[in-house]
Amino acid sequence: MTTTRTPTASRFQPIDPQPDDSQPMLNQTNKTLARIRTELLTTFSAADWESYNHLVRWLRDTDVASHALKVGDDAPSFLLPDADGRLHSSERLRRKGPLVLSFFRGGWCPFCTAELCALQAAKDEFESIGATLAVVTPETRDFPRQLKRSLGLDLKVLSDVDYGVAISYGVLFRVPDETKAHYSRLGFDFGARHGSPEWMLPIPATYVIDAEGRIRSAFVEPDFTIREEPAQILASLRQAASTSE
Repeated sequence: MTTTRTPTASRFQPIDPQPDDSQPMLNQTNKTLARIRTELLTTFSAADWESYNHLVRWLRDTDVASHALKVGDDAPSFLLPDADGRLHSSERLRRKGPLVLSFFRGGWCPFCTAELCALQAAKDEFESIGATLAVVTPETRDFPRQLKRSLGLDLKVLSDVDYGVAISYGVLFRVPDETKAHYSRLGFDFGARHGSPEWMLPIPATYVIDAEGRIRSAFVEPDFTIREEPAQILASLRQAASTSE
């Protein structure tokens, strides 16, 4: 199942399989993100919000998400370092079962950090059915380690050095000039955070990949204030497990 949401652009699929509503704590991520959005509306300037709205509109108008890998595609192989410098191959991550692979923008994004905390809360549930969870960020150097420490994460946070994995999954875009100027005014230097002169970001995306390397579910959302619920990921994992038996 591929979920590519296409509501009207805002600033800030039918769903199959259905989320597991018996575990409500795994189905609260977007409520949390909506609360963050509401709180930021009271502190951010109109110019801030217009810049973010512009980015979401631009991503929808250019249909960047259409280039993303879909259900049934073969997942590209990769070898990436984690926050402690240890290398992880996609094949090894899938060795014991399916892989949940989630792309996020960086530790500077409050919507990303909220999603990471939700994934952390769901990690034991994923692992109980044999799945491995890994998250991928363009941030390099000490930024992933600082992120794990600040949020108390026990996750595999992988650095997408030179953006190669996001490119191979079709979820990478070059930050448009207007957005780049806005982030620069806020003091962000993605070149320094990413170890690259190119200002690139991934569209938030979450994939479930089976042990054979086939994509079993895909959630790709240009609006970075919306993420896949852990309950939906868990349902996709269970469906993948049932159809592979």
